[in-house]
Amino acid sequence: MKINDKEFRDWTKEDIKVLIENDVFRENNSIDYKVNFAMLECADKNLKKKKQAEFRNDICSFANSDGGYIFFGISEVSGMAKDLIGITISDPDHFELDRRNELQAIQPVTPDVDFSFIPLYEDKYIVVLHIHRGYYKPYITEEKEGEFHFYIRRGNRKQPMSYSEMRNDFLNAVMLSEDIKKFREERLNEYMVEEATPFALLHIIPATFKNQMDYIPMFELFKQGKLNFDKLYNSLIRGQAVPNVDGVYFPDYSELYNFEQLQIFNSGVVELRLDLSTRMINGEIYLMTVELFDELRKLISDTAELYKNLGRSTTMYIGVTIVGSKGYWNYIPSALDAPTQVDRNKIMCIPIEIRNILDVQQVEEGIGNCIRATKYSLGIKN
Repeated sequence: MKINDKEFRDWTKEDIKVLIENDVFRENNSIDYKVNFAMLECADKNLKKKKQAEFRNDICSFANSDGGYIFFGISEVSGMAKDLIGITISDPDHFELDRRNELQAIQPVTPDVDFSFIPLYEDKYIVVLHIHRGYYKPYITEEKEGEFHFYIRRGNRKQPMSYSEMRNDFLNAVMLSEDIKKFREERLNEYMVEEATPFALLHIIPATFKNQMDYIPMFELFKQGKLNFDKLYNSLIRGQAVPNVDGVYFPDYSELYNFEQLQIFNSGVVELRLDLSTRMINGEIYLMTVELFDELRKLISDTAELYKNLGRSTTMYIGVTIVGSKGYWNYIPSALDAPTQVDRNKIMCIPIEIRNILDVQQVEEGIGNCIRATKYSLGIKN
């Protein structure tokens, strides 16, 4: 949605004034006005919990439909914006963190929600939440054990979902998993040639990667100086940025190291293809898997920084595929651990989920889970 031909992140107080008594911006399937955050007005703990549950259900209702915007700090009459009241906030960052923590109870994952704080005067703000259309629908809340709530946005209100809506959303959630698997296999086929060198193909795939409305013009942002890939991926780039129809890639023209190529798609997917280092020890070939895990950690951390620069919070799936290493031994630095041998020629590890790529703790946990899953797939015990 645009106001005064401006996108969500660029709205100012003057832009928000356009909403007042404007029938074009009347409450509808994608717009809602609330005069305050009701849970902040509650002294009674039980009432506060009830209002927090209503807040989560509001978010779910938008995520279960086509997404939308909730404007907090604006009164309304018959669905029409009336006055700019504002919300008193001393620390917007802390305020946002508290609201995100309240949304963590949503299942199966927290929906993608962007926050914008538009200053009115002193410590008063209009708080706008942009809820993205969900890719893990249906989003639900469980306020009491075993008591689930399914809501969807219809017109200017949230309503319970029908059985057919819930069934269709569950089926679509399965399709996302299939889409990710298909994409990884298609990309792997691009690199499958007859060669002796084992290699790894690493993918970081946003849940929105199939939605063309969320595409990001990577090379254009690079040319405009809004994205500095050399800084973001400084240890993973071996060549100059080259545009293509899908985004931007960085070919490796160097002969000093193992081949390594980074590609960043307009869909938000980040891909790294790299040769795996090997070493001959006592007549056997060993994979230097420690280097692989170092590169994996850097790729995930750098991509988290990329999305921070883009201001996009989304769920990510990390996929690791290893090809051509059957019969190779895994190099174990510790003398206490016995080396293990890879038993398959193609290993496609199960994707690891990071719910919010902007959450530092979740990113660290995701890195650890991804490394452990890759070790397990390779047969490494520790």
